[in-house]
Amino acid sequence: MQIFPDCGLNRDAEGNEPIIEVAMVSFAFDNRKIIKWLKRRGTSIKNEHWACLDDINDTIRKNLKKDSVLLDQLQRPCAVFVTMNSEEGYNRAIQYNNSITLEDFKMFKCFLGSEIEVEKAVEPSDIIWENRNFT
Repeated sequence: MQIFPDCGLNRDAEGNEPIIEVAMVSFAFDNRKIIKWLKRRGTSIKNEHWACLDDINDTIRKNLKKDSVLLDQLQRPCAVFVTMNSEEGYNRAIQYNNSITLEDFKMFKCFLGSEIEVEKAVEPSDIIWENRNFT
């Protein structure tokens, strides 16, 4: 079953369309707030500021216990990184934004009530992960 338009890559000797497989999926979360607290916690431990450590631990504990918005934010992905197993899969993913403008593919525009936007990812080593919430 073909879901998105065929790019014509990775065909076998008989010209059959390849099976599109996902190699890996990684999620990024909007967890900048907890990362900031954990950095302060690590600095407190490194500098042996035990009173400050206790305060930070209390802050983390209280916020995780009482702030349901924060808890939801920490558990809901803000970005998904997908690695495809073939050039065909990669190209179909890159063409996704154009494909969903076609009548046959409009049903794939949203996932869990949110619009999907596909773009080529930067190198993982270039990402400051705690800043993933910025557009």
